[in-house]
Amino acid sequence: MKWLVIFFVSLLIVGCAYSIKDINISNSDPCCVRDCSKTYSQCVSGGPSVGAKTETLRACKEAYEICVNTCPAK
Repeated sequence: MKWLVIFFVSLLIVGCAYSIKDINISNSDPCCVRDCSKTYSQCVSGGPSVGAKTETLRACKEAYEICVNTCPAK
């Protein structure tokens, strides 16, 4: 029974993770992507210390994706 609880908790944790790895940056200007990455890092580190960190991560990921999509092509 304990393993079932551990399994569902781990699924919940994995489901709440946000990653920028799946955003395609291969055709974007590297300097622009670097600036977007700096902004993303500041966004993530400036999130709330109390509350839902996952909402902050989601918002930061969406902002990063928008930033990368506005970068000029290589």
